[in-house]
Amino acid sequence: MKTQLYIITGFLGSGKTTYINGLLDNLNLSDEKVVIIQCEQGESEIDNAFECNSNVHIIKWERTKKSVLKLIEDILKKYRPHSIIIEHNGTESTEKLLEDLQKPVIQKNCVIHNIVHTIDAQTFEVFIDNMGAILTEQIASSDVIVVNNSSDFTKSRLKAMEKLLKTVNPAAKIARTVGDTGSGAPEGNEGLYIEKQTKQLKLSDVAFFTFCMLVLCYLSISVLKAVNFELININLSRFQALNTIFISILIQAFPFILFGVIVSSVIQVLVSNETIVKLFPKKMGLGFVAAIFAGLLFPVCDCAVVPVAARLEKKGVPVPTVVAFMLAAPLMSPLSIASTFYAFPGQPSVAIYRVILGIIISVIVGLTFWIFPEEKQITLNRLAAVNCKCGYCNTGISNKPASKIEAVFKHAGSEFFEVGRFIIVGAFLSSLVQTFLPKDILLKIGGGAAASIIIMLLSAFVLSVCSTSDAFIARTFVNQFPMASVMGFMVLGPMIDIKNVLMLLGNFKKRFVAKLVFLIFSFTFIILSFFSIVFFGL
Repeated sequence: MKTQLYIITGFLGSGKTTYINGLLDNLNLSDEKVVIIQCEQGESEIDNAFECNSNVHIIKWERTKKSVLKLIEDILKKYRPHSIIIEHNGTESTEKLLEDLQKPVIQKNCVIHNIVHTIDAQTFEVFIDNMGAILTEQIASSDVIVVNNSSDFTKSRLKAMEKLLKTVNPAAKIARTVGDTGSGAPEGNEGLYIEKQTKQLKLSDVAFFTFCMLVLCYLSISVLKAVNFELININLSRFQALNTIFISILIQAFPFILFGVIVSSVIQVLVSNETIVKLFPKKMGLGFVAAIFAGLLFPVCDCAVVPVAARLEKKGVPVPTVVAFMLAAPLMSPLSIASTFYAFPGQPSVAIYRVILGIIISVIVGLTFWIFPEEKQITLNRLAAVNCKCGYCNTGISNKPASKIEAVFKHAGSEFFEVGRFIIVGAFLSSLVQTFLPKDILLKIGGGAAASIIIMLLSAFVLSVCSTSDAFIARTFVNQFPMASVMGFMVLGPMIDIKNVLMLLGNFKKRFVAKLVFLIFSFTFIILSFFSIVFFGL
């Protein structure tokens, strides 16, 4: 049987040792040997009863003197333990530790049973503000998050904290300890110490599995077509058309996505939010001008626009200006404009109309918030101010050029895979519609100007395609829908979609988010309807 590894992370004083005492109390120490590797010494100590137990061995470890690989090898040879508990140093990289533990020499004899992160609720806000990158990395790697010292928190404050934790790591189980000092057991979580935390099957998992099966079928049929398989009487010509359309969309879109995430990552890592905030005058008129054209200077990624907007509001920038910036920035991005020109060759008016319509809608929605202002603060408390889940942005990066370059590429890789899956799904769905849905049905559904605009607005919201590549998806709908509705797809998508709504709910209050979504949909529909009448006579 392989040795079970328990990894306990968290900052000094967060309750790691207290949790280990509870873990030891749940292990069968009469028959099993346990080795505890301590990387730092906190206020609490391992209970004397455990220290005196002949089956419990405590080792103080300094990374500079011995690698974790060598240390665990020595422990396995000397003690042959059933379990190894690693009390990790809260200021060191969890990712580096996990990389070491994935080496074949470790995996041959050990298996990671659980990764637990402990939090002191009283100091959590300070750490998330000042050491966000390290803390986010530890939270994202955890199976279980234990929140200590939260008895004096209000329900709303606890809910905000747990919401943030779930934003960073949706799969983790969150437990709160009983008692003012955090010395109690996790509340209502019997078996939390020992049981392996397994991910529950979610709707997103089912959807992803279904999509993978469709892709597998699609690839299989493509192979059969390539080898002229004719043993079964199936017309594979449509699948060949699907293949052509799908691949062509990806070939066009991916270069822009790759270039876009690199530029976005450079800005995200090297340009602080404070620098961006300084560009916005607090006067309303000048603020609108700055908001509209800020996207030209800072083509920030989708995961950065909303948190930057939240920071602007907290710095005193008027809400209407913040709203205008949040809606206009993705559309004013040079990458978005360039991709539109490339997706519609010989039709420069498409890119021009897209920018103009985006500016008009952004300004109108912003002015609406000026005419009908919000009575209360629109942002959540600072617990929700984690900018990006990649763990490499702004905080926690040394001033060395090599460190910054590494952070840029790591962020770019994280964002590329985050954005890439949406463009793949969007391209595949677009290909399916064009290949298998009869055009006469599409014409009946989207024949009317109003109906076609509504369909394309909803499609943009659901598909959640990046603003640097949505033009390639939109281009495929030109023959099925009127140009005005296709324009609606390209205008609304960068402003609001499922991804953005989730980001908004993590930074802004629900009332504000609901109002914003309603206004964006309403004004986009009205303006696009007017646009279709004026320019296309529909």
